Amino acid sequence: MISILRFVCIALILLNLTTLASPTIASSPTCPADRSHLLPRFGQRWFMLGANVPWLNGGYGADFATVEEWNQHTYNPDQTRAMFRAMRQQGANSARWWLFADGRGAPEFSATSGGSVTGLDTSFLPSLASAIQIAAEEDIYLIPTLWSFDMLFADSTASGRGQHAGGHRDLIVDAAKRASFINNALLPMLRYPVGNSGYTIGTHPHVLAWDIFNEPEFGINEPPHFSPASEVAQPVTLAQMQRFIAEISGAIHRNSNQLTTVGSASMKWNSTGALGAAGNFWSDAALTAYDPQGYLDFYQIHYYGWMNGDEAFWSYSPLFIDWFEGQFDKPVVIGEVPANAGGTNRTPTQLLNELRANCYAGVWLWPYFNVNDSTGQWSDAAAAVLNLANSASSEVRISQPATTPRVHLPLVVR
Repeated sequence: MISILRFVCIALILLNLTTLASPTIASSPTCPADRSHLLPRFGQRWFMLGANVPWLNGGYGADFATVEEWNQHTYNPDQTRAMFRAMRQQGANSARWWLFADGRGAPEFSATSGGSVTGLDTSFLPSLASAIQIAAEEDIYLIPTLWSFDMLFADSTASGRGQHAGGHRDLIVDAAKRASFINNALLPMLRYPVGNSGYTIGTHPHVLAWDIFNEPEFGINEPPHFSPASEVAQPVTLAQMQRFIAEISGAIHRNSNQLTTVGSASMKWNSTGALGAAGNFWSDAALTAYDPQGYLDFYQIHYYGWMNGDEAFWSYSPLFIDWFEGQFDKPVVIGEVPANAGGTNRTPTQLLNELRANCYAGVWLWPYFNVNDSTGQWSDAAAAVLNLANSASSEVRISQPATTPRVHLPLVVR
């Protein structure tokens, strides 16, 4: 009898250990038949599948701009084509590519410390237009990311990061300087022609959307919901960040036919339904108070292992919280996940398939080129991308109308 009890106890312990070691597998929801959970474009709905290009071969903030201190301008059309072609060969359809980042290379400023925006350097627009043209030829859709919370780091005049890296809080909080960015950088960019295509950057069909700000929550200092990243020396309030994002989104909506989003650091700040979430700070109600057209067309949340939580009182994992449970009122792309699936208790194939099964609108792997040893790179997930692209080709293979209008169109999908 004792031996039987001991056997039963050992069996139960082993069962519990196995359960704890295994990833939580929730039953997949039934996604809306009308595909309303996917991204709207060209009269249909799509699942985004691709990678982040925070910088091309180490050129942080210098892919399109020039960092004058080092005469660093790293854009290379041959490398761009090779990257896009490799992505397309694995079935990917999109790339999220950083533009201004912390401001070290672009836009141009009127003062060494902060200052208003005076324009863009001579390399910026031709390089960006070249990348868009190559993306069209390789059938990749771009999501340029304008700013990152790095712009709120301490002014770097003496730190060696580049003369204008960080120190740009005034660009967010000062109305005249916000206007200088919109009028002297954003609008000229949207109106710039892309080769002889007949499109401008703001009307080109292969510019899918604009990601206005990367992880803005790490630049906000407003307890109890926000605590700025340790490097952020010039944090802003939530209202100041919301106004900045709304005014830029409104300007894009009025001057292009493309979508807008924000790269939220976690569903903690973009969901009203996730366990322990603080709320949706990027909702229409939150943004249109500052600009009637300042809404976002879709949400974008990032996911790393620290967000798994205890799955009882809190979790910001899109593997555990599906689109319905997050109570999202718009499509949601998972804008960053580790390419090697590190910290998720999944393989890359499992990770991508489960995120789609949970009714999210896409996944962009972090990153394409290896930027550290913990998240991997494109090659770690290329086979997984191809697997998903083949199994969901009707959602991933983006098609355009036979004739895509070449004029500024009003944005009708919200």
